[in-house]
Amino acid sequence: MTMHVLLATDGSSDAQVATAWLTGFPLPDDTHVRVVTVAAAVPSPLDIAPARDFQASLHQEARAVADGTAAVLADRFRTVEARALAGDPREELMRMAEEWPADLVVLGARGLSGVAGFFLGSVSLAVARHAPCAVLVVKEAREARALRGALVAVDGSEESATAAAFLARLPLGRSVNVQLVGVVEPPRFPSTAPAVAAGVLREAIEQVVAERRTALTEALSRTAAVFGGRVPAGGCRVAVGHPVDEIVRAAADAEVDVVVMGARGLGTLKRLLLGSVSEGVLRHADRPVLIVRGGRS
Repeated sequence: MTMHVLLATDGSSDAQVATAWLTGFPLPDDTHVRVVTVAAAVPSPLDIAPARDFQASLHQEARAVADGTAAVLADRFRTVEARALAGDPREELMRMAEEWPADLVVLGARGLSGVAGFFLGSVSLAVARHAPCAVLVVKEAREARALRGALVAVDGSEESATAAAFLARLPLGRSVNVQLVGVVEPPRFPSTAPAVAAGVLREAIEQVVAERRTALTEALSRTAAVFGGRVPAGGCRVAVGHPVDEIVRAAADAEVDVVVMGARGLGTLKRLLLGSVSEGVLRHADRPVLIVRGGRS
């Protein structure tokens, strides 16, 4: 089955890094890449020639960026096409991802405001929150290279399993190392608890942590089996602490190229398309983050 990858670009340095990173990301040979640049519509109360000319120049610039990026990718992918759109970048990218439909959206974390206006918290964050498919957000700080290592965040949820399966289906090279991490977030010790109950409460918290550690260890074992021996000995880790902090720390310690996680985990409200942990890692990780949601992914 052909994989549809939508690359959103505005020609900025972050977008260029995302393009370079895409060339080294392991994707099927028959992957179809669609490069999309959005010229932000400039509202004008008057339908006058200068306003029309300015909007036309923005669209022309967007077309040049899309065509140039497609040319860069032509040597890597068999099918590459370029599209230049006009409107709100968030709306246009998500509409394109839905209608095509895309299996993966790739974009830089930040960008320029002239053509598409990418910066985490606006376009990139909106796409990560609402896209109907997997989203790969690339950080400029990371060197573009062939994928060598990935960290998969595991919490035992269905979306966590979907994220692992998404990565496992890709044509990973033999040298790609996969690490797994699960995080136990201990219950808060109530500050208003009476001193006489402190010992009992601590024992209860320790028991909860132990039970969650056992459940996570089992989930890590199931996830490791999905990768068929690609997870090395010692490649499964259970940490205790805040999930965002521990996942970001584990990625840095393992020196992986990408963090892979589900859009929502256990306990996340179903109405939320992107959970707080996934969004926190997306904001704070200094490397690309691949967010996978259930359904089409």
